[in-house]
Amino acid sequence: MSGMTGGVDWTGKCKKCTSFERFLTKMTFHIFIIEPAFERWPMEKLKALVDHELCHIQRNTGMVITDPNTGRILKKEWADKDDPDSWHIREHDVEEFSDIIHRHGLWEHGIEKFAEAVREAEYQMTIYDAEGEREMKLVK
Repeated sequence: MSGMTGGVDWTGKCKKCTSFERFLTKMTFHIFIIEPAFERWPMEKLKALVDHELCHIQRNTGMVITDPNTGRILKKEWADKDDPDSWHIREHDVEEFSDIIHRHGLWEHGIEKFAEAVREAEYQMTIYDAEGEREMKLVK
């Protein structure tokens, strides 16, 4: 997730470990959060950031059985959870310019799913929330 904080152009990152890193740490993924976020961000925003980074971790599906008439998934068998190759970094659902959405609407399935999630969210930060955070940073 990006956002200029503390002189870097990212706030959090999720990285799949190399085989050497797995050997040293016994971990499959590392999540990095820069220190200024922990120092200055409210807990709710930190929770969202950590959740965002965790969403990058995805397990591969093994076999998927679908109904040939409807295309609905009937059964999904997951890949072996203990095999590091069964896991990968998931990309964001949506990466688009707001200009394109203004000109062409919700033209792509990922954008439609994203817009639906935004509409269904219980709370949305407003520009006033963001401005309050910026003012808080300036005061410190």
